[in-house]
Amino acid sequence: MTIKRLALAVIVLIGMAGLGNNVAHAASLCVHPAGAGRCFTSIQAAVNAANASDLISIRAGIYVEQITILRKNLTLVGQSGAVIQAPADMEDTLSSLTGFEGRPIILVSDADVTIRGLRIDGANSAESNPFLEGIAFINAGGEIRDNLVENIGFGEPRLPIIDGGPSYQGDAIFVVNFAATPRTITIAENRVVNYNNNGILVDAEANPNNPAIANLTAHVVDNTVIGLGPNNVIDQWGIFLGGFGFADPQFSITGTLRGNRIHDQVTIAPHPLPGVGIVTFNNYNVEIVDNEIENVNIGLSANQASSVQITDNKISGPRQEVTGSIGLLVSGRDIGITENRFNKLEIGILLLVEDPDFGSAVNTALDDNQFEDLAVDVLTGSISLNVATARTTRIWPKLPHH
Repeated sequence: MTIKRLALAVIVLIGMAGLGNNVAHAASLCVHPAGAGRCFTSIQAAVNAANASDLISIRAGIYVEQITILRKNLTLVGQSGAVIQAPADMEDTLSSLTGFEGRPIILVSDADVTIRGLRIDGANSAESNPFLEGIAFINAGGEIRDNLVENIGFGEPRLPIIDGGPSYQGDAIFVVNFAATPRTITIAENRVVNYNNNGILVDAEANPNNPAIANLTAHVVDNTVIGLGPNNVIDQWGIFLGGFGFADPQFSITGTLRGNRIHDQVTIAPHPLPGVGIVTFNNYNVEIVDNEIENVNIGLSANQASSVQITDNKISGPRQEVTGSIGLLVSGRDIGITENRFNKLEIGILLLVEDPDFGSAVNTALDDNQFEDLAVDVLTGSISLNVATARTTRIWPKLPHH
């Protein structure tokens, strides 16, 4: 090495050493039920002590607590056997953020957070914990991956009546962004079972001060969502991805719905509304690809979609004798429907035309779809049962700007 290069190397090393005194390095914190290894005994205590970008390792054990993460980017990783269980008496931690009641087991707001490898158990405690939720991201982004979320509800189908009307509650994973800051969320490889209402709900609400700003990109991939099966009490949804109040569909919500497995969203008479595998609303440039949807009243409802590709999905109808089963219900424009398989349904694809709520399916391309054991392969017309309206009107009825 020449003297010039040696001198340059020394200068660079000195400069890096000087920078090291001013750069905060991410730390690793641990949680153990008994405090072994100088770990925290509660996850919330570790969250409170952590600095931005720290990793919190949660060791095997049952942690009966609510966790709130506000304005702090963190990573929470559960080791095998780490369980977070809903307390018998939970606090309403949503009202101060959203203006409406909610009791999430894990709440994240105004941050980018990763939650991975945890078992989230609601303990079927919605009777004593109204508006129980599993994991809630409010105006937040990050990653929710490889978790088991279970028992988020009453333990059986239940539709409580509050103030004279039905109250849908019991969402396992839900994400909503109504702030101006754009967020990206990845929800992947999770297993959701035994929930009351929605398995995974992702919602973008326009900022009223500027409804022309796109604010949420969502990738919902490789999740398994299993409903409660046939019931005449509540119409469950597996996955919801929607946007509301935007100036144009391209400013709404975008991303991917890929490789998800959704089963057993079935309602039977006399319940008036159907269980649905996947519901999308006001999506822009979303790929809905390679999803398996089985034993449902309606497989996929894609309303007011724009530049959406629906490809290589497998949709099978209810195993029970029910009426009105539909594989795919579509409205919007510039939609590609390709190489999907439909089985054991009354209607394979329903293309809406002049529907009073959702308009028409305009410039829709159908190519190489397969139909087996159907009464009607493809049908056009309006739908008297307003599948999306009946439910989207109650998803976020009390957001501050509504």
